[in-house]
Amino acid sequence: MTGALDTARKAALTAGETGYRTPAEPAAGLRPVHLVDGPLGLVSPTFDERETSLLLPSGIALGATWDPDVVRSVAAAEGSEARRRGFDAVYAPNLNLARTGLSGRTFEMLSEDPLLAGVLGAAFVEGLQGQGVAAVPKHLVCNDTETERQRMSADVDDTALREVYLRPFEHAVRAGAWALMTAYNRLNGTPCAAHAELLAIVKEEWGFDGLVVSDYFALHETLGPALAGLDLEMPGPAIHFGARLAEAVERGEVPRERLDDAVTRLLRLAARVGALDGSSRQVTAPVVPPEHAHQVLTDAAVASFVLCRNDDVLPLEPGVRLAVIGPNADRPCYQGATFGRIRPAGGATTPLDALRKRFPGAVAHERGVDSVPAATLGAFDVSTPDGRPGVLLEHFRGGESVLSEVRGDSAFIWFGEVPGAGPTTEPGVLRLTAVFTPEVAGRWTFGAGGSGATVLSVDGVVLASRPAPAPGDVMGQVARAETTGAGIELRAGEPVTVVAEMTSAGSRVQALTVSCTPPPEPGALARARRVAAEADVVVLVVGDELETSRESRDLATSALPEAQQELIREVGRVNPRTVVVLNAGRPVDAPWAGDVGAVLQGWFGGQGFADALARVLAGDDEPGGRMPVTVPLRDEDRSTHGEKLDADLRRDYRAAEPTGYRHLARTGRRARFAFGSGLGYTTFCLGPARLDGDLVRLDVTNTGPRRGREVVQVYVRAPGEADARLAGFAGVRLEPGETAEVAVALEERVWQRWRDGRWVVPPGGHEVLVGRSAEEITQALTRKW
Repeated sequence: MTGALDTARKAALTAGETGYRTPAEPAAGLRPVHLVDGPLGLVSPTFDERETSLLLPSGIALGATWDPDVVRSVAAAEGSEARRRGFDAVYAPNLNLARTGLSGRTFEMLSEDPLLAGVLGAAFVEGLQGQGVAAVPKHLVCNDTETERQRMSADVDDTALREVYLRPFEHAVRAGAWALMTAYNRLNGTPCAAHAELLAIVKEEWGFDGLVVSDYFALHETLGPALAGLDLEMPGPAIHFGARLAEAVERGEVPRERLDDAVTRLLRLAARVGALDGSSRQVTAPVVPPEHAHQVLTDAAVASFVLCRNDDVLPLEPGVRLAVIGPNADRPCYQGATFGRIRPAGGATTPLDALRKRFPGAVAHERGVDSVPAATLGAFDVSTPDGRPGVLLEHFRGGESVLSEVRGDSAFIWFGEVPGAGPTTEPGVLRLTAVFTPEVAGRWTFGAGGSGATVLSVDGVVLASRPAPAPGDVMGQVARAETTGAGIELRAGEPVTVVAEMTSAGSRVQALTVSCTPPPEPGALARARRVAAEADVVVLVVGDELETSRESRDLATSALPEAQQELIREVGRVNPRTVVVLNAGRPVDAPWAGDVGAVLQGWFGGQGFADALARVLAGDDEPGGRMPVTVPLRDEDRSTHGEKLDADLRRDYRAAEPTGYRHLARTGRRARFAFGSGLGYTTFCLGPARLDGDLVRLDVTNTGPRRGREVVQVYVRAPGEADARLAGFAGVRLEPGETAEVAVALEERVWQRWRDGRWVVPPGGHEVLVGRSAEEITQALTRKW
């Protein structure tokens, strides 16, 4: 099929044409392959807020389901939407591990444990590709931190690399993933996109026949990635592949067979998604109709909620008087700040609105903290100078206007081209104008920043200016959307004109963000205490803002902001029947957990989060999740605490291995919320377990008053090891009094360890531990090898 193509035309297929599609090649019968980012939903290829998508539960929420069927259903809903919109491949799932709990992208990750992440990641791949849409698991490998991600090196020994960090990707490949994306970071000093040994494991040892794609702008040369086995440079147009790769082949620096392999893999992917003449999408599962998708996502959110503590407060009794308090009750967080945000059609219901609907006439509300989070200016009451709702966005080239449009947001990104205005590489000026009418009087703060020098003014007075960012991590700068701002006193109902002007010298990416922060609301804590004292039960929704977790930046602590911690303590003091709902995409330090009646992990639950929360609190459904990460008693208990990059930007993973629950087991420390733990609204009894080949079998009985779900977990400790690691799990739903046999399958790899360059089964007795969490083991078996 490629025989008719010369070297130049073959090489042209090794780089994207734009940021979201590959080139067409009529001689090969190839149309463009359309690619889209998608761990939390389908990102608009042009980052246009007018394009809406399903907003999925975040990766850590899906990890908390401990349910491959739920994850598969969510991915199928996304895959069905991708088909309807003409996308061929989705950059998802994120299979990096939450080894520190502080990564800026923990919310995208499934778990701290490689087996849980691998099993659920494989289910996501199956759900997406069942719709004939390629999954592109990412980021291969050890992109577990965001700090200096473009330059840092993760220094990992072969044992941890094989047994831990590569394992989720191995699961994805075994599940049939059609593509993989390499990471920004270096692995033991070598960029992952140019790491020949790494890509040999994937392509040769695992037999991966799919496409290996670079993360965006990750390449810094031609020969290293080409010789290592990278197949496609993104985004386009080509920088290091394409014409430069053709030249390298003609000079004999890159074998022609390597170029042919890259092109063959692209064509194989194209055939699988119906982008090649005579092919059609390889669809193997029923489509999820648009009208059913929201229910799928709401059910997934229910399955992700983890009840960590419940002192007979939940489920709520009918007719209860509720106080709904907290900064996330009316302004919940659904996603972290990556470069592409998802906007669900019609927006998303807030917890406050959902609870008012479920408990009509019985809900009082207070935010409880003085501060109000920043949002994009477009989220407020704004209009264009001529009165149209939204902001006026104008592009100028050479002093001439080339584009004028009304937009509904004030955070913009363009890769390669501004639709209607031309290439981003051309110099120009971008101007945003909005007439802003404050709802309340006080000191409002406005901020602006972008890919060029940016000046912000209010009613003609310059409020702030920000220079163009220094060259570096392009994607990180875009994702961080850093702004410079200042406050100004405004009167309620009196409009002002806000203008942000960004001057660009031209670049591969252009971006502009204009933000607005309302004035604080003094006395919020006192009002919250008063409302809480008068209520039967308090639902206190706290957690993250959009800015908390950011691509290209890590967190310094797992604690909530001090104002939220004080709110929890004070509200819990006046009403012990307080349910704290954590709306956060990461493990949260919870020293206050014993001071309240219940703690519910709600994660970033997607567009169905609020509806799911009302159902769970009311007892219509049971919170079905289990902890996919460990919450220690304090950050200092983590083996990764204090871990930093050295002067050479290297991070020694070896010093912290093992991490998470395995580290706590080795040091004899207890967790506050253990890995795998979670309560429901009923109780279970695990019967005697027995080994049946590679199955652990046992009877499980629902001994409580309600239908519920139990997750049987099996951990294995090899001879001579100080800790056990998750080896398998299985969920079961039972009616009151019902008993069922549960079989937990243990794959071959759970017995093996990487020693001296090969997989071996350590001889002797392997402890097989059965229980409900890493810390609640009810019985032990032994298998001898």
